[in-house]
Amino acid sequence: MQKIFFAALFALIVSVQNFCGAATIQDDCYHGQEKVVYPVVHTGDAEIDKKINKEILLEVDRFVTMAHNDAMHNRSRAKDIRMSYDVACNEAGGTVILSIILNKSYYVEHMAHPWSGKSALNFNTASGELMGMDYLTEVGEGVSPDEFKSRIEKSLVDYCRSEGIFLFENALPLKKLPENFYWDENLNIHFIFNHYEVAPYAAGIIDVKI
Repeated sequence: MQKIFFAALFALIVSVQNFCGAATIQDDCYHGQEKVVYPVVHTGDAEIDKKINKEILLEVDRFVTMAHNDAMHNRSRAKDIRMSYDVACNEAGGTVILSIILNKSYYVEHMAHPWSGKSALNFNTASGELMGMDYLTEVGEGVSPDEFKSRIEKSLVDYCRSEGIFLFENALPLKKLPENFYWDENLNIHFIFNHYEVAPYAAGIIDVKI
């Protein structure tokens, strides 16, 4: 299993390196915690690397802190804290986009089930800047926020119908545009809905493509 993992990781690094030119990705462990693995990005520009990796590490910090705060709130301990990541790299309008999806989970003793979730970070590799919804609605797609919201809602309904998932009664219309999204390698936009955001825990983490 370990050999397969490292072979897959090597293939991933090579694929990103080929697409993004000088950009390479290597994994690191959070303060020596071997189960909490996050990506370190190298573009060949120290200032850009600093911007990107600072944002990634802030997201990792937030996750680990959340796990321990959740445990403290329940007067218990956080166990089996884990993180892995997926990467997609592509180009749109001359901008190379690096999308990083962080897969997180932890278990607090005596709770019914582990917590798990995903968060996505999208970077412009030429500047190191985070790319949020403003890029989609103003620069990238030129689609209005209302139109995006409508597309997301339709995709969410279609996906849940196909998977037999029941949405919460108050899930739609969405209260605001979801900001947890990423581009895949084919430039499709995916929106992530974590547990309890729009559906019961049993529905799992919902990933809809528009």
